[in-house]
Amino acid sequence: MLTEGSAFVTRVLQDRREMKLDAKRFIGGETLDTDICIVGAGPAGLVIASELVDRHCDVIILESGGNRAEPEILALNVGDTTGDIYAGLGATRHRQVGGTAQLWNSAANAVIGAKYSPLSAEDFRVRPAADYCGWPFELLELQSDYERAQRICRLGPFAYEGAAWAQPGRNPWSDVGPDLVSRVYQCGDRDALLVPLRAAIAGATNVRLYFHATAISFEATAAGRRLSAIHVGAPGGARWTVRAKRIVFAAGAVENARLLLLLNESLGRTKDGAEWVGRGFMEHPRDRAITLRPRSPDTLARSAFYDLHLGANETWIIGRLAMADEALASGELLNASATIFPRPNEAAPWWRRWLTKGGHGWSTRRQSAGQFDGFDVLLNVEQSPHPDNRITLSAKRDSLGVARVELHWRWRPEDQARLQRVRELIAKNLEGIGTSTIDVHARPDPNAHHHAGTTRMHDDPRRGVADRNGRVHSTENLYVAGASAFPTAGFANPVLTIVAMALRLARHLQ
Repeated sequence: MLTEGSAFVTRVLQDRREMKLDAKRFIGGETLDTDICIVGAGPAGLVIASELVDRHCDVIILESGGNRAEPEILALNVGDTTGDIYAGLGATRHRQVGGTAQLWNSAANAVIGAKYSPLSAEDFRVRPAADYCGWPFELLELQSDYERAQRICRLGPFAYEGAAWAQPGRNPWSDVGPDLVSRVYQCGDRDALLVPLRAAIAGATNVRLYFHATAISFEATAAGRRLSAIHVGAPGGARWTVRAKRIVFAAGAVENARLLLLLNESLGRTKDGAEWVGRGFMEHPRDRAITLRPRSPDTLARSAFYDLHLGANETWIIGRLAMADEALASGELLNASATIFPRPNEAAPWWRRWLTKGGHGWSTRRQSAGQFDGFDVLLNVEQSPHPDNRITLSAKRDSLGVARVELHWRWRPEDQARLQRVRELIAKNLEGIGTSTIDVHARPDPNAHHHAGTTRMHDDPRRGVADRNGRVHSTENLYVAGASAFPTAGFANPVLTIVAMALRLARHLQ
């Protein structure tokens, strides 16, 4: 692994090389030819490009942002929202090398990163009572890519069952009901993922990363079955072109949808998956309706497994309670994962109450029993895909002259009903620990910033935008990467699955 000093040197060297490819410096009118053009330099785009280093192909990456956040560039994210209250498209996405990983806000050992977890086996399967669910393949097909994604993300072993991480003084609860199982999140360092990927690309002879390069329009063959060129805009007005044999959209769920909507509009395309473009937008709502009051005074000490702590292999983990696959099989419930926060009482110091109220109280187990009167149960929840939750093009234009986007998003009554069943099931399964109260009127907070589902995969073009390999049904040489291709998104932070799916697509492109 890179040391802190070597990582700094690597970033400096990258900056020196990559500044030569800043599209702000283009005069305009240039045409570049390549084998593969990747739109977006977030985790998906960087992983695909790094997998193609030293292969027998030339690769160009187009990144709308630069090395740091820039207000002029971030303004391109702005769009309108309708439906339920939502933080907005400007606040929930990012344009910069590294993509939305630059917005991660989980911390372990004072290092910014994210909580990692794979999707559940049931997330991939068709569930009878859940509409629009099911992937074109099952979890087993992605297993080896998940294992390799672990290494790329610099995590511990591909092990997420609680029993694999038990240690003296930190054991999973044994007195929960049969519908819950103890598992873990692994905590990963943002730079541990991004710095090696950028270093691999910076040292490659066949990969070029262009900053401030925003895809704005396209050229296609007469029949529209192949994209032949991408027109690129840069701040300041320069316009230039990339001609590519194959193209990958890896710009996030909102931007991937916008690019495809722009393409379909220019071609007058309405079939072969075009109907689904932008539809099925999903977030990861967070629900705080459950309070658990334990019966035994030793429960606080027995809950240490569910705290943020250092596990085996120097891996930071957080214990969690997950839904058993058997409980999910019917589709009557949303997939969800519960993390447990001690609930300080008025005898606790003000700062401890503030930390827990703010959702930062991962390390509060050492407080005395007299300062504790229960647990707040935080649920990370799946959202069902629905065609009416969607991205569309706006009549408004951004600074590059491109149509902005609108998001229509609702937390639907059927999702609230399924969430209430999840709450009740969790409360029932925690009866061995204590009694639970549920605020039945509470609605979850949707703002996890985990966009997914707008270019969903399905073998049938009437049910999705792309096939099982990420190729857009209506176009022979266009692919989508990232969470936009997820037919369902489970409850988990999507980055581990994004990296695994990027590895799978890169292998297909070679």
